[in-house]
Amino acid sequence: MKVTRKSKWLLSILFVFFLPSHLFSQAASMPMEAPTEGEPVTEVQEDETDEGGNRTIKGIIYDEQGETIIGASVLIKGEETTGTTSDMDGKFTLSVPQGATLVISYIGYHPQEIKIRKRTALHVILKEDNQLLEEVVVVGYGTVKKSDLTGSVSGVSTRQFKNQPVKRVENILQGRTPGVEVTATSGVPGAGMKVRVRGTTSINKSSDPLYVIDGIISSSGLDGINPSDIQSMEVLKDASSTAIYGSRGSNGVILITTKGGSEGKASITFDASVGLSTVRKQYDLLNAYEYATALNDIRGSSTISAEDLEAYKNGTKGINWADLITHTGITQDYRLSISGGNAKVKYLISGNMLDQEAVTIKTDYKRYGIRANIDADVKPWLTISAKMNASSLHKHNDGANWFHITNFSPTMEMKDPETGIYNRDPYNIANGSNPYGELMVNYSDSYSYNLNANLTLLFKIMKGLTFSVQGGYDYDHSPSYSFKSKLEAPGAINSMNNTSNMHNYWQNTNNLTWQRQFGDHNVTAMAVWEISRSWDTGLQGTGSNLNNESVGYWNIANAAIRNASNSYTEASLASGIIRANYDYKKRYFITAALRADGSSKFQGNNKWGYFPSAAVAWDIAKEKFMSNQHILEQLKLRGSFGVTGNQDIAAYSTLGMLSGATYGWGTSNAYTGYWGNQFPTPDITWEKTYQYDLGVDLSLGGFNITFDWFKKTTKDLLFQKQVPKYNGGGTYWVNQGELKNTGVEFSVNTFPVKGTVTWETGFNAAYVKNEVTDLAGSDFVLTANYSDLGGAMQIMKPGYPMGSFYVYQWKGFDEKGANLYQKADGSLTTSPTSDDLVVKGQASPKWTMGWNNTISWKNWTVNIFFNAATGYNRLNISRYTAASMTGNSRFVTLRDAYFKGWDHVSNKAEAAYPSLTNTESKNYANSDFWLEDASFVKLKNVSISYRIPRRVAKFASIQLSVSAQDLFTITRYKGMDPEVYTSYDGLDYGAYPIPRTITFGAKIRF
Repeated sequence: MKVTRKSKWLLSILFVFFLPSHLFSQAASMPMEAPTEGEPVTEVQEDETDEGGNRTIKGIIYDEQGETIIGASVLIKGEETTGTTSDMDGKFTLSVPQGATLVISYIGYHPQEIKIRKRTALHVILKEDNQLLEEVVVVGYGTVKKSDLTGSVSGVSTRQFKNQPVKRVENILQGRTPGVEVTATSGVPGAGMKVRVRGTTSINKSSDPLYVIDGIISSSGLDGINPSDIQSMEVLKDASSTAIYGSRGSNGVILITTKGGSEGKASITFDASVGLSTVRKQYDLLNAYEYATALNDIRGSSTISAEDLEAYKNGTKGINWADLITHTGITQDYRLSISGGNAKVKYLISGNMLDQEAVTIKTDYKRYGIRANIDADVKPWLTISAKMNASSLHKHNDGANWFHITNFSPTMEMKDPETGIYNRDPYNIANGSNPYGELMVNYSDSYSYNLNANLTLLFKIMKGLTFSVQGGYDYDHSPSYSFKSKLEAPGAINSMNNTSNMHNYWQNTNNLTWQRQFGDHNVTAMAVWEISRSWDTGLQGTGSNLNNESVGYWNIANAAIRNASNSYTEASLASGIIRANYDYKKRYFITAALRADGSSKFQGNNKWGYFPSAAVAWDIAKEKFMSNQHILEQLKLRGSFGVTGNQDIAAYSTLGMLSGATYGWGTSNAYTGYWGNQFPTPDITWEKTYQYDLGVDLSLGGFNITFDWFKKTTKDLLFQKQVPKYNGGGTYWVNQGELKNTGVEFSVNTFPVKGTVTWETGFNAAYVKNEVTDLAGSDFVLTANYSDLGGAMQIMKPGYPMGSFYVYQWKGFDEKGANLYQKADGSLTTSPTSDDLVVKGQASPKWTMGWNNTISWKNWTVNIFFNAATGYNRLNISRYTAASMTGNSRFVTLRDAYFKGWDHVSNKAEAAYPSLTNTESKNYANSDFWLEDASFVKLKNVSISYRIPRRVAKFASIQLSVSAQDLFTITRYKGMDPEVYTSYDGLDYGAYPIPRTITFGAKIRF
């Protein structure tokens, strides 16, 4: 097996990296054919003139790196119908009249005009257009130039991440957009990520942003999207931008625009990469001999026999769980795209295959996807756009249990040699399965089959007036299967589980847009009518006490005890939208919008919610008194206000519902009854978020700077309350409570160096202060309850942020090595009570930052990307259990807990951990001894690539690259990774770390 794995990744690296290596020497030996910077290089050849007096002009079009450009437009100025495009080698031929001027252009580059005199052969360089102010930004139900924005919108284009091996769409946003917190909650391949736009806005319901892909809301997530298919992403943050999405925009809106084809001959790109992933950091644990010695020291000398002690010492016995379960995970990523078209029809077809192995054995993730985008000008008055993305995802197992890897004893026997049953831990973890045995005999498979498609008809009714009809469909089928073997542990009951969930969503959007210019006045007005419907089905079958294990999770009839259930839910939304934009001389801007949403989740007159917004902007740099200066290109002041809503409760939540229950009445038979678990709440209506935003956009001497201040207040929270047990129990919804987020955002983008060496850099930072201001009349609500850890780990309380920790204050050791805690009156004790708990720390960062750098020189490109977060904490439960002898953890595995513990050090002032022999010493998981500063700076990516031009490779242009992700982390956090957490926001209870990955890649453009 090891030989096979080794051959697998060696051959993969050879294929993508070393196969075309002979071309390096060829490139070095050949002279550069591309012209130098400046005016186009011209060559005077023999005059070729036809009978009509026209000249035949030939040329080659390059970019600044000397790469030929395919599909560049070559037109005769003044005769826009006469022209051609560059071919696969960047070459063109065109017959032009004497004295004509050629206009050469390509998307993303500055156009160039060339006067034809005696020239017949041209070598042309097109320079990349880095004028960010002229970029077209996608906003809700339309587009606008970045210089014309009135709201707070952050964008990420493909240029900012094309040099990084991005595997998930969310990674594109991480560290690149101010005000957007992106957290990888787990390092398991295929694991989801937490995305927050300007903080947490809801208590009981989701704070995830709304994702809109090519105009259609993605209700099934982003997992099936190939990052290489993305042209740009825009994040709508302030209410004037998000209110256009009404009830679904309260958590921010992320608009994703996929790539399309371009005019010219077909362009084929094949991108292949292989990554090698390893665990970056692990806990420093006692080895088998040290652990055995500690057991004899603390529990008595007869705990481990002298014979076994010697075996642990010489290495003939003992288990290193981390070495046994971890390995080098191999990632293979292959992407193919074909694009092209003519003046009327443009197309893009792409496919991708991703195969990711986890850094723990028996776990992997596979993604297969295909996309087709077609845009066609069918008639002068009709444009049709069709887009389709289909994907298949497969996740095998959920990853190893890091809590057990860290805490299981290294001195135990793996399994019973006669029965083959894996042993439990005899010395430490009281309740828990063998982490290696779990992976070897249990397994699970989860799948997701996605389809996202939309069709748009754009009617050009008259000049300035368009009407578009768009229909979209989103489908997701997610079956999952799991099997648990009786070999997992002594006394284990084997079982199986089959689940199938199906999600369907359709959307129809009808958009009438009118745009006119009256002298210096520009007006755009829009009216939209939109309807959508979603329906979900669920089916589950479970079984235990299987007759045999040969078919695993198949054949539920194999189980002695069986249960089955199914479900169906449906919800719909109808929306009307109007918006108007006005500007005068591109100097003064006004935007106003109103959206009305009607949701089937609410009853009667509460179905409809109304969400207004308005924004104004003033570009001082366009004033006459600024016309004589050439430093400020833009100095725009912005202000906005708007209201957004939240209806993210389950369908039928406002209806009274009965739940089934069984009771035996003193017999062995189960009788079914019903009770009022959910009470009717017909008066429940929309949760609303009110947001203010003040911003400045500054373009100064090549620096593009943006600054925003915002305040978001969420009122009438959808808050679920509990009915007291003495009153029958159950839950009901209320519109009570308030949550507030305030903060600032800053970003700067510039080219510090432009010339032979080009350096593009972008830095952004955001500060968010989150505060609970009202909890529907409650003084506090305890959360993150763990019975095995002693109770609640977190608390919601007015005046404090969401995710606050509820902990005892640790104050050192007493004279016997017992933990001391501070009481409410300030005195110290070894036995605190619940009255001594305090609110401390927070789970979400106050500051998030990102710094992206791209440096280019000739055919070399280097990318360096840092990501950072500060001002937040993690409650390190993993370290607590590894260093304590409390509850489920009966002995220590952390080396420092023994060697730097009170019992072991001679100088008690140097003790870092309490006594293990003092029975009066109490360890609490919810103690600030385990509450750690999780601030970090990560080198998320560093890559270097070399481009071999087409003229050297002959058949294609080739880019070879090597990169490293999560290369190092600067942090004071003592856990494996300060970013990840297990459950609830901010608890590290065996969290799966993000691995370090080295990636080798080759991109071939035919």
